[in-house]
Amino acid sequence: MNLRKGTAAVALLSLLAATPGCKDFYDINVDPLNPTAARLQEILPATQGSMSVYLGLSALGLSQATSTLVNQLASTRDVGSYTPDGSSFGNQWAGLYSDCLINNEQVIKQGTASQSWDYVGIAQIQKAFVYSQMVDVWGDIPYSEALLGSANRAPKFDKDSEIYKDLLTVIDAGLENLAKPVTSTGLDKADLIYKGNKVKWARLGRTLKLKLYNQIRLNPGPVLDAASLSTKVTEVLGQELMLDNTDDYEFKYNSSVTPENRNLGYIADYVTASRENLIGRFFYVDMMLANADNGGKPDPRLAYYFYNQATSTAANPLADFQLGRFITVLVGSFGPNQSQANSTFRTLPGLYPVGGKYDNGTGGIADVNSGKGIVAQRFLTYASRRFTEAEARLMILNNPTAARTALDLGMKAAFAKVNEIATTDGSPLIPATGPASGPQTIEGYITAVLARYDAEASVAGKLRIIMQEKYKAGFGFGEDIYTDYRRTGYPAITLPGSPKEPNTRLTGDYPIRLPYRQDDLTSNPNAPAQANVYTDRIFWDVN
Repeated sequence: MNLRKGTAAVALLSLLAATPGCKDFYDINVDPLNPTAARLQEILPATQGSMSVYLGLSALGLSQATSTLVNQLASTRDVGSYTPDGSSFGNQWAGLYSDCLINNEQVIKQGTASQSWDYVGIAQIQKAFVYSQMVDVWGDIPYSEALLGSANRAPKFDKDSEIYKDLLTVIDAGLENLAKPVTSTGLDKADLIYKGNKVKWARLGRTLKLKLYNQIRLNPGPVLDAASLSTKVTEVLGQELMLDNTDDYEFKYNSSVTPENRNLGYIADYVTASRENLIGRFFYVDMMLANADNGGKPDPRLAYYFYNQATSTAANPLADFQLGRFITVLVGSFGPNQSQANSTFRTLPGLYPVGGKYDNGTGGIADVNSGKGIVAQRFLTYASRRFTEAEARLMILNNPTAARTALDLGMKAAFAKVNEIATTDGSPLIPATGPASGPQTIEGYITAVLARYDAEASVAGKLRIIMQEKYKAGFGFGEDIYTDYRRTGYPAITLPGSPKEPNTRLTGDYPIRLPYRQDDLTSNPNAPAQANVYTDRIFWDVN
């Protein structure tokens, strides 16, 4: 299904109207790096808007697909049955190159020529972030010869580890440029993420370095001297990283309808009557409902994460899977209701991921008036930074005590983010404290998690707890969760065919990477053969 040409104009709002671009990665009629009119103030927001589209939680974004692969979402499309092919991610691949990265590269080139070093530094940090996400899902990709337009229509596919190595130098260059005493006119309005705040961009850059170091911890050799990894991690942890939730790297939406500027996931599931997403049974039932890992109580974020349209717990004969008011389609389902029209009663992403409806327990069919759609598309958050730090301190620096402190801070930041979104929406807040006999509170939840962490005798057990909390907090940006699952095996998602998911099957195997866009493999003589998504690992994946 090719959604890109039909919906990109809406998805990119009005940002790309005055910016350079091209309709296909290898079909470029003009040199995209030499536009005749666009200014930096116009190109930078176009880059950030398209990044939100093609990395975000929408039909055009990688987050929707990767969230499905880790069972946070479910889907009746090919990715939902773990059988993606060369047509599955053509929109995302083409969009990231032709709308996002090509504009970002123009910012670097044009900003360097005008010595607008703040613009250049921002674009370099963004370049490292976007390319690292693409490597994490596709492995070897066009990099050193990409974005050259007519100068090279057939770029080579660079080795994934070599790209990672270069991205670390790109981050350092970006940090150096951000440190230069330059304040460019209009940056505060052009930068839709940090409003031109170079300090926040620098914190992001250093946090991104920590993230990349941590992701290669099982196989650092291709990127850097393996013996130096702990030194590199210690060094970056000693620098100023993201400090709190105000440093979150996210693309903010608002309530504007003309032009359309609401969260794309909200549009997909609340404005569009047919809906886009289903919720994964594993996420809702095994991770968020009452169980031992939640201290025997439902996770207090449940009503903020999901909206149950069902008005009662009465059995719905058309449901593929139902537990109380929760209704979904199981991953890989071959049950009688797998293809049943369920848009009016299935559970939807709620307030926290897309700005949908807070679930007050009464249900009702969701529509455009059921939420505001103003929640930002999150990319890299302060909470994620703390969970990454916890993993690095535990697994690289062998310091479970310091890892516990980072885990604690990560959970506190994650809950604060939910309450921040609830405040803006006018919904109830998660209570900080309360009686032990009552609903789960923030304090009660965190205390229970830390107690389980302390009780775990093994490093693997402690890592499992860290990754489970990161999985929960990361709802809305699936790429990093998919990467974390492939690296660590946590949380142990339920695959089709298990006793917990009857009437399901895994038709192939579990995809450990995404397939390339087949059109580009066909048109590029320097492209490799199509990847085997079940066997061809990304370099950091040695499990």
